[in-house]
Amino acid sequence: MSGSYADKLNRLHAEIDHLTTVHRTAAGVARALTEHLADEPFRLADQLVRLLDGELEPDDVHEGSTR
Repeated sequence: MSGSYADKLNRLHAEIDHLTTVHRTAAGVARALTEHLADEPFRLADQLVRLLDGELEPDDVHEGSTR
């Protein structure tokens, strides 16, 4: 391989490695955010929406209830 071709190939491999790292990091962040939202904050927001929509009565809303 010529020097120029090898340099371009090395830069391409470095860019692919970088993009793979970015993709994996973004997937990890998305997974963590999804897990966080599926926990308490999402449950409370869901209860609030259901209360405002009339699906729940105030007596039905408790910190420990899920639906």
